Amino acid sequence: MEPRAWRYRFEEVPWRDIEVRFRDLVRRYPDFQHMADIVESVITCDGAARLAALTSMHDLVVAARPVPDEPPIEVVVVRSPSSGRVGPDGVLIEHRTVSGRDDVITRPSADAVPLFWRFMIEKFGVAPMR
Repeated sequence: MEPRAWRYRFEEVPWRDIEVRFRDLVRRYPDFQHMADIVESVITCDGAARLAALTSMHDLVVAARPVPDEPPIEVVVVRSPSSGRVGPDGVLIEHRTVSGRDDVITRPSADAVPLFWRFMIEKFGVAPMR
């Protein structure tokens, strides 16, 4: 299996900065609401201390802390509506591993936050605190 883990240095972006970015996107493109909801849930549930994030175009890329200094890095990617991988009413979340044993699930966007936390619990052992 070909590993599809993050192949670049993980340039973390503060969760609050990502929140502002997605809230701005939602004002212009309501289909991004579930992306903003995921980020808000991480902040609200004290996930920011245990999860690091960045954005790649409009996708959300998340890694467990501490993030390795060098790639490849195991990540969970939440694909945005503009990714071309999922429609406006859906969410696609993928676990990209160093081993190549990736996992991908597509669901309605209404399920985005619970699905995100399912991935965080199963893949990184990080559960919401509140």
